[in-house]
Amino acid sequence: MLKVKYTFFLLFLSFFLGGCEESFPVYTTPLQNNRLSVPCLHYTVLEMQDKKRVEKAFGIKDDPQCAYRVELTKYKIGACNNPVVKSVGGDFNGYVRIEVKKGFTSYFKAQSDYKNDMDAAFQRVLREIDSVTGP
Repeated sequence: MLKVKYTFFLLFLSFFLGGCEESFPVYTTPLQNNRLSVPCLHYTVLEMQDKKRVEKAFGIKDDPQCAYRVELTKYKIGACNNPVVKSVGGDFNGYVRIEVKKGFTSYFKAQSDYKNDMDAAFQRVLREIDSVTGP
């Protein structure tokens, strides 16, 4: 009897915890050989904690003289006055985007939407960066 209760509890817990995670996709720009190859990067990320996380994901130290810059955008949708969106609700509350640019040319972009958890979207984008810069 104890084994059945324990099994039921684990099953309930896995459904409960599994239902809490957002599962939005990460959209990226296609890359040649699925790898981002740039000689250097300059991180134009404002918050130091975010800058460290992005720099770690790319695995390239910040070079302020580099022409390739990394931009982080964390966008939260503000007050929306569209009556259709107000009545049905939106599919997401914002997005997190990381983009590598040189001048006005974009070399790489990774973006993920989120409903309530901006940090989860940030983590998804960082994992995607790790997959295109890793060994």
